Amino acid sequence: MKKTSAGLASVLLIGALAGCGSSDSSGGDNGEVKLSLWHPEGDSTETYKEIIENFNEEYDGEIEAEITFIPRGNKYAYEDKVSAGATSSTLPDLLALDGPNVANYAESGIIQPIDGLVENQDDFVDSIISQGTYNDELYTVGATESTVALFYNVEMLKEAGFEPPKAGEEAWTWDEFYEAAKALTDKENGVYGANWTLDYGEWIIYFTGPAVWSNGGSFIAEDGSTAEGYVNGPETVEAIEYLQKFTDEGLVNLQPTPTEFEDGNAAMMLMGSWEWTKLQDYPETEWGITYYPKSADGEQVSPSGDWNWGISTNTEHKEEAATLLNYIVNEENVVKVAEGENKPAARMSSFEQMEEWDQEPLNVLKDQVLNTAHPRPTTPSYPVLSTKYGQAVQNIFLGGDVQEELDKVANDVEQDLSR
Repeated sequence: MKKTSAGLASVLLIGALAGCGSSDSSGGDNGEVKLSLWHPEGDSTETYKEIIENFNEEYDGEIEAEITFIPRGNKYAYEDKVSAGATSSTLPDLLALDGPNVANYAESGIIQPIDGLVENQDDFVDSIISQGTYNDELYTVGATESTVALFYNVEMLKEAGFEPPKAGEEAWTWDEFYEAAKALTDKENGVYGANWTLDYGEWIIYFTGPAVWSNGGSFIAEDGSTAEGYVNGPETVEAIEYLQKFTDEGLVNLQPTPTEFEDGNAAMMLMGSWEWTKLQDYPETEWGITYYPKSADGEQVSPSGDWNWGISTNTEHKEEAATLLNYIVNEENVVKVAEGENKPAARMSSFEQMEEWDQEPLNVLKDQVLNTAHPRPTTPSYPVLSTKYGQAVQNIFLGGDVQEELDKVANDVEQDLSR
């Protein structure tokens, strides 16, 4: 979900090439349709191998699917492979893509609408359908979701007299979170009140988005036509100025170690839902999860988005590709993928089978996915927006002027939109 390639900007230049040609799929000698799939290599590799093997057994003689896992020697390798496939009209029948890239891939002619083809569509969590929709047409669905929540060191908060909220309606406001971070910062002993990862990539727009949205701000117009007055609008500027206080006042470490929270050097951590699995390797740190902070007026928002499946425009077998897509994201297989990746399930019926997510601390993550999830901006210029915004916020956290930095982002996105 959070690794959008800067190289994806090149996708905007090859859209005209992507809509013609065909994939390598073909009918076998016995009339069996052969389908190809691409997915990045990762935690879900073995699970998807099993799913495809089971599919081929069930549809033996009718459809045969072959999945290719693309190694990510660098974090852009998969997106570069998709760009090359679009240019040469050698895309697979189905391809995985990170959620915020849906608009870019749809506008570029890499994936095609799947309206009416998804079985039991109402069973998907709302954020997955929102994420997969562009220009009022559905292009993708996926097996898993994600969110960002507030992880905390149980012992540190208890000693400081803080009781983390146990219900969504009791979530801390940003002011309450700020005051807690101040109280928990112990500079003499090298302990920071809060931790958040600082990088130029997808993470920054992902974890700061809810602060902007809950303050009434946004990154781009609802119709995706302009960023001017949105990413640099007053509500967005105000939200980022508020976050800047954490770094200006030394409540957040600008050069944290990768395990700062796990090692007890940060009392709280705004981090993705995937972090809970990593914490299992640190049994000496007692931790909990509470809700992403909300605005003063009580509006609660959390980020969302993960990898999805779409049908490419190169396929010659859309009906069979839809059959394969539905098989991959059926109730049983969604459970398999979600449990294999330790992620929230994207189907409500699948989530109901995963009892661990109904108990503390994972129930917080489930609650956010079902009730407060907000997808990232929908625009073909998302790769540019995400990259430039990430650089701007990095500069802001280092002391840059918020309005000036966000004005630069608006200008860069406007130039990309004009193309």
